[in-house]
Order: sequence, then structure tokens, then C-alpha cells
Amino acid sequence: MQKGGPGRHGMKLVSITALLLMTGLLMMVGCGSDSPAASSTTAVSSTATTATPAPTSAPAPSSTLEAATTSTSSVGEPSGQVGATASVSSSNGAYPTEDVPDWNRVKFVGAFRDASYGVASLFVLLATDDVSADSLSEYRKLPNPAPGQGRIKLVLTRTARDVNLPPHVTGKYDFTVSQGSAELTGEAGIVLPGGSTVTFSNGMEMESDVEITAVSDTEVSGTFYVKDKWSEISGTFTGPVK
Repeated sequence: MQKGGPGRHGMKLVSITALLLMTGLLMMVGCGSDSPAASSTTAVSSTATTATPAPTSAPAPSSTLEAATTSTSSVGEPSGQVGATASVSSSNGAYPTEDVPDWNRVKFVGAFRDASYGVASLFVLLATDDVSADSLSEYRKLPNPAPGQGRIKLVLTRTARDVNLPPHVTGKYDFTVSQGSAELTGEAGIVLPGGSTVTFSNGMEMESDVEITAVSDTEVSGTFYVKDKWSEISGTFTGPVK
């Protein structure tokens, strides 16, 4: 009986020792299973951060808009610098062969406005002589140029039906067709001493490239080129509108 007692006591010690060993192993396995989860979470967080940088091209639309606004705001604004250039050649019988006007010396440039219901015209005048006219009525009463002098007249007309006193607009004015055939039309002539005027006849042989490049209530700028079988004029103008 005494021999059996110590044996049972030893078996209890072995069982307790085994239980402690098994508990330690389970705790180690539990701690080890947490580590991969933490690593995976860190990787996902890193990937999410890398995938959301601010696009480097975001400011581009703002730059494009600023450029377009600047370009648009400068359209149609007269320069404020009055002046003109003119070149004339003609084989028309009325054009002088002596005392030819010096078109390199344009002394006057200006425009006179006439408007009614549905039609508005600008009478643009470039003169090698000194001209004094402050209204359309005075322009129409100007005396003839003196010998050796000359004037270029351009009539720029806008036809806008059902519009009272239509304003002038920038754009090309077609001198090859008659008024009313298009919205923007025109006529040209060379006023000479003695009261004669060389006019340009529209038709198949006529060419024109006339443009108002800027216009306001007080000033107009433009370029012109008109040619027919006998005569040709070209140049630029910036002058007051009266």
C-alpha cells in the first residue's frame, strides 16, 4: 500500500507538468497568429496612401481659361493711335498723269456715321490735303481737292433688317456685291481735283479685302484692298468716328 501512494503522487506531478507545457504551447500559437494580421493591415494602408496622390495636371484648365479670357478681352478694342497708310495706282482716264497725289502723305483720316432703320454706314475718308469736317453733312459739302491732292473714300455698310440704328461690327465688308446682298458690304472711290471720282465697278473682275478690325462709338480701325480692271487701292486706317 505504501508503495502505491508515491506512484500516484508522481503521476499527478507529471500530469500538471504536461498541462503547463500544453498551455504554454497554445499561448505561443495564439501570439503567433496575430502577427500576419498586423502585417497585412500595414500593407493595405500603405497601398491606399500611395494610390491617392493629387494629380499633377490639375492646374491646366485654369491656365487655359486665363489665356482664352485674355485673348477675348482684346478683340475689337481700337488702338487710340490715329493714322493711315495708302497706296493708289490707276489707268482710269480720270486719274491724273500730272500733279499726281502723294499718297505717302495722308494728312487726314476720319469716319462719319449715318444710320437709319435697318441700315448703318461709315463714310471713311483718307486725304492728302487738310480736311475740316465735324459731321456727315460737312463731309458731304467738302470742296474738291486742290491740284496735286486726292482722297480715298470707303463706304462701309451694315444691313440689319428689323434693327433700328444698327451698330457697326468688326469683320470683312464685301465690296464685290451690292448693298443688301450681304450683311456687310461696301463701296470705294478716289476723289480727284476737278470734281471727278474714280469708282470701282463690282463684278467678276473686282477684288476686295476690306475689314473693320476694331470699332467703338468714337473710333474705327481697319485695312482695305480694292481692285478692278483699271484701279487699285490699299492701306490701313485708324481714325475718329463723328
